[in-house]
Amino acid sequence: MRNFIQQHRKAILLTVILLLVAIVLAAQYDLLSCTLWTKPKPPVNVSAVSVSIINKPIQIARAGSVENAAFVPINSEFTGLLSEIYVSNGQSVKSGQPLFKLTATAVQSATSETSTIKTTTAKPEVQPGPDTYEAALKEYNRFKELYDIGGIPRRQLEAAAARLQEAEKNRTNSPSATPSTPGTATPVNSFTTIKAPTDGIVSGLSIASGQTVQSGQQLMALGNGQEVEIVVQIEQNDLYLAHLGTPAIIEVANQSLPGQVSSIYPKVEGNQVTSFLVHIRLTNNPSGLLKAGMPVNVRIETGKSGTVIAVPTASIFQDKQGCHFIYIAANGIAVRQQINIGETIGDFTEITSDLPQESMIITNNLDKIKNGAAIELTQ
Repeated sequence: MRNFIQQHRKAILLTVILLLVAIVLAAQYDLLSCTLWTKPKPPVNVSAVSVSIINKPIQIARAGSVENAAFVPINSEFTGLLSEIYVSNGQSVKSGQPLFKLTATAVQSATSETSTIKTTTAKPEVQPGPDTYEAALKEYNRFKELYDIGGIPRRQLEAAAARLQEAEKNRTNSPSATPSTPGTATPVNSFTTIKAPTDGIVSGLSIASGQTVQSGQQLMALGNGQEVEIVVQIEQNDLYLAHLGTPAIIEVANQSLPGQVSSIYPKVEGNQVTSFLVHIRLTNNPSGLLKAGMPVNVRIETGKSGTVIAVPTASIFQDKQGCHFIYIAANGIAVRQQINIGETIGDFTEITSDLPQESMIITNNLDKIKNGAAIELTQ
């Protein structure tokens, strides 16, 4: 046997080498065959819906601040007698509600000369009737300018128009002044009813009926009855959305507090109205949470709505970087699409970025598909 191996060593060695080569080739062939003949993964069954158009409530979202509550001063329009007072401290009043009646008076005086005692009947002061009319006209013109730029509501302009009409009537009906006993006060049948320029709560009322007041004297103030309020700045194109009484939500310290627009004033810079300041009265300030100087976020609920593009919230997923994506079904393939999102409204989320027209959004089995995976739509 040994002799046989020695005599055929080369042949045996060659045979072994050929056998090894054959084994290697066979293994490679089998592997290749398996690779070539492996069946592809079946498509993933998914559901898809078209992009939706939904109604979204329109809100004015702005950064605001907590400030000490402002008061609107109510001043006498001319020197006169407070013949009627219709309100009291702490009373809540509405815009246009009568506050008090102011009746004008004229005073006659006497003078004397050194040598001859000469009584002179002084002419009455300029009658308050025309002065009242001029003041009412000036007020109406100012309110009209504010109304034209959206600075005040229509009812406030109408209240000014009513005061102007009343003042004109009083001026027309006011009799001419007649001489009287020197040094006595003569009523000039001219009066005006001062009305509230805005909603508010009466404060600082320290006058009484029958008291004489001077022109320009502060008689009372209207406030919102709170120590602090919210102030937020809006632009002119937002004025048609925000009105007195419009509800608002104040967000601070992970809490949402309700409020209500109590007044809107123009912000004047360089004799021009640059923006408007919205004052919001708090419905509730639990445990004095809001302090003057605190920053807050404000959402003014306008009561209006507009249409926006939206997709089911369940169809949106995020990556590790926090970017938002959806899968779009396109010709049997899942195509990943990055999106920007807005507000969530019910079961839908607003999409603020562009989407291809007629996109079909995959809504399920998101964890079983990848970008480019085969899919099959199910009903």
